[in-house]
Amino acid sequence: MVASGSNRSALTDERGEFALRGLPSGTYHLDLVRIGYASAHQVVTVASSGSDVRVSIVMHVATVRLSSVNVTATPTGSDPLDVTQATVQLGGKELQRALSTSIGQTLSKEPGMAARFNGPMASTPVIRGLTGERVLVLQDGERTGDLSSAAADHMNAVDPSSAERIEVIRGPASLLYGNNALGGVVNVISNDIPTSIPTKASGYLLGQGESATPGGVGGVGLTLPLGSQFALTARGGLRDFTDTRVGGGAKQLNTSGSTQNFTVGGGYVGTKLSLGGVYRQMNFEYGLPYDAGDDHDHDHDGEEDHEEGHGHGRVRIDGLRRVGSLQGTLNTGVTALPTIKVDQTVQSYRHSEIEESGEVGTRFNLSTQTTNITARTRFGRAAGALGVQGIFRQYAPVGEEAFTPAADNRNLAAFVFQEFPITRNPDADHAPRLQLGARYDRFTIETNPGAEAERFGAPRTRNFDNMAGSIGLSVPVAEGVSLSANASRGFRAPAVEELYADGFHAAVGTYDVGNPDLKAEQSTGLEAGLRAQSSRVFAQFNGYYNRIDGYITPVALATPVVVDGEAVPSVTFAGRDAVLAGVEGQVESKLVHHFVGGLMGDYTRASIRGSDDVLPYIPAGRLGASLRYDNGRVSLGGDVRRVFAQDRVTGDELDVATDAYTLLDLNASWLFTLAGRQVHSVTLRLDNALDEQYRDATSRIKRFAYNPGRNIALVYKVLY
Repeated sequence: MVASGSNRSALTDERGEFALRGLPSGTYHLDLVRIGYASAHQVVTVASSGSDVRVSIVMHVATVRLSSVNVTATPTGSDPLDVTQATVQLGGKELQRALSTSIGQTLSKEPGMAARFNGPMASTPVIRGLTGERVLVLQDGERTGDLSSAAADHMNAVDPSSAERIEVIRGPASLLYGNNALGGVVNVISNDIPTSIPTKASGYLLGQGESATPGGVGGVGLTLPLGSQFALTARGGLRDFTDTRVGGGAKQLNTSGSTQNFTVGGGYVGTKLSLGGVYRQMNFEYGLPYDAGDDHDHDHDGEEDHEEGHGHGRVRIDGLRRVGSLQGTLNTGVTALPTIKVDQTVQSYRHSEIEESGEVGTRFNLSTQTTNITARTRFGRAAGALGVQGIFRQYAPVGEEAFTPAADNRNLAAFVFQEFPITRNPDADHAPRLQLGARYDRFTIETNPGAEAERFGAPRTRNFDNMAGSIGLSVPVAEGVSLSANASRGFRAPAVEELYADGFHAAVGTYDVGNPDLKAEQSTGLEAGLRAQSSRVFAQFNGYYNRIDGYITPVALATPVVVDGEAVPSVTFAGRDAVLAGVEGQVESKLVHHFVGGLMGDYTRASIRGSDDVLPYIPAGRLGASLRYDNGRVSLGGDVRRVFAQDRVTGDELDVATDAYTLLDLNASWLFTLAGRQVHSVTLRLDNALDEQYRDATSRIKRFAYNPGRNIALVYKVLY
């Protein structure tokens, strides 16, 4: 159960009862979620007298995909029908049908989304053609503090198997998150800090095995109440797999990997004050696909001989991410300012790139500290939030192959968001709503070249100031149907790699030369959409136009650079005005008896304004259809997606055209309950059933590496 407006969640006991203590007076949207059931929604008003409020909610078996609360899209939380941007939530059966080795692959089937494939571990989300520094990945609302946005061979240091659900904003989200959110936001929600106290111990067990990335995943979680106001959480997981099998049965060597993660958290929930904290740690190790050259034969097993090769060879990445987070919420008792939430996160991330010889080529060290203070507001009919944010990063690459200087970032920001119901009843559910927001950012980057001053120059400082804003309108047109539109203005400051690089970038096989005169990207986004959901239909259609002034893109230089005796392409970076426009849609409907059918599609067109040039690595258009039998307990079905050829490419050595292909996925699931409380879910999947050999247009290594082939996956999860 999730209470939007407070970002609080609770688990029911075996009788379906729950309690949320210490809520200030006001109006809340309760959303209840249970695997196999339609999410239930109810508006509840907590009186200023402080008396208890009791509610009774009936849930029904569901076979059509339905979304519940989306707390990522607005600072107060909101029902999807009231959100003015395209959102998606993946949880329950939908999450288990999609669960993969990375966040990017897990989300890649969703409309408007793809994955920047660089092996099974380093596969990060692409939203409407944007990725890297333009897509922000969060865990429980906090930046992940890794280096996945900096290079294609760096992974998101969050295991998707730890997620209770994943929320996505498709489109600019600079208002709430500032830098790095021009394309959208992905929030992996684990609820590691308890915000309510369960009546008894609860948790989960998870097991998963796959054949395309042969190996398995094991996970366990526990939430333990300590009295009526304290609770502890503990989670742990292991993942281990060998080299990926691509279409046709060949192996992509050096793509094995493993992760180990654990989490310990605790929380106090009082009437006036709630406090909580969590410690997370993730160890990871994986290999990078590489170009073995075209002059090697396949062996008798259909596997390529990769003993010799060009490029960066058999590189392995070995790393560690540590996170400590504290948060507190104060119920003020003041109507105009009912709650103030403060959170502080400290992260330490490092990884080493280990050469085939066993030597460490480069060590990357990143420390990140974030501070957020957010206050919910209520002024007459307007409800919203205001806040201040601080993000501080210290980045230090060390080694002969480090191609950027060390650098420190500071981002200080303040924002305000207000939602106005356009109705005489301000608490009416799904009334027309106007959403307004503004944000100011001050972003600073300082280089610390140290002993590398001869190569990278003297220390330099750049400041970027920006004012962002948004306006959105949501209008219900029928029961469970709403129209929305929004306009937004955002920015992205250049990264240290784009400003000050000077060296060989092994992830993409180029020698990069930074441009210290780059300006910040300025985005103007327009979007309109329709959303509908009921017990029989779920649908969402959106059209968007995103104009980015000063879009930073690599530009090939005329003269290659010799690295270790081999000539490699050299690039610099330039800011050019770009336009990304497209459409995306999805509909799922109950047909006859227990059969559910669906359609999906998306298309993005991206160009440099005023020229014939295109943006690189843009996903190809897709059309798909699905059909399944689903009685709420047993589900059998599949989906097929036709991905069209992508020939709108730059045509350089890396961004090459890709052919069309068809993917057929089949799945079966069984949901059952034991002992009146344990919910067991078993999912069997056959991904890429036709064993198609294909390359994604978004992949940085598509010139020489294929995506995974036929995959048999078994996922088992028990909630208790």
